Amino acid sequence: MKALAVTLGALAAVATYAATYAIFAAGKEGSPGFFGPGVLVADVNLALEIVLVLGLTVGFGLARAGRIEAHRVNQTVWALVNAALVAAIMFGSMQDVKLSSAGDLADARIGITWLHAAIGTLTLIAGLWLVLQMNDILPKPLHVSWWKNLMRATLAGYWAVALLGIATYYFWYAG
Repeated sequence: MKALAVTLGALAAVATYAATYAIFAAGKEGSPGFFGPGVLVADVNLALEIVLVLGLTVGFGLARAGRIEAHRVNQTVWALVNAALVAAIMFGSMQDVKLSSAGDLADARIGITWLHAAIGTLTLIAGLWLVLQMNDILPKPLHVSWWKNLMRATLAGYWAVALLGIATYYFWYAG
């Protein structure tokens, strides 16, 4: 089942990256989005991140129900999809919010975006660490014994990042 989790996760990540790459390759990233005020690439990202956090929450439910193998596959897929979205969209979008001084963070649009990026980076790292550990890719000496608490904190991080992502979207496109 571990090979299945990694294979499905990799396929989902590649598909996510390819879909977002296609938007950029077609020059459509700045086209009007489907939510209204935003551009297409921001709307696609927001929609996928909402589905992602809901999917991770379903995975929490799978673990609570004792369906550990289904949980492993689910969480691996969503953590790798998140990594693809970060690589394809979010990392590059940070070019729009370069800081010239710490005072720039007082601007809500920039401050919220950087808070979203900071918490998102920590959550991404924790999520990938957990995927590597739960699929026995990470060497045993690097496994954390407090993985259940790390999983809970990571899910809370994903929710915080999703909510900050909605706030970021609002400040960039609707506010």
